[in-house]
Amino acid sequence: MGVTFSSPDSALTRITVVYRCPCGAAVSEVGRHAGELPHGWERLADDACICEHCAERKRAAEAGTKPSATA
Repeated sequence: MGVTFSSPDSALTRITVVYRCPCGAAVSEVGRHAGELPHGWERLADDACICEHCAERKRAAEAGTKPSATA
């Protein structure tokens, strides 16, 4: 699964979301930004997303070009 919603302590009302890319990259968002994808990440489905590097590679493959050297 690409997105996990949880709270580390049942006494806390803050939501923590961990976004995981199939490549292994993971980023967590907390509180009011928890439902927003991290900058550069793309949603593939309701429960799947990819990191900014994989998203760039995906766009490059779709366009038939090479990704930038930083990806």
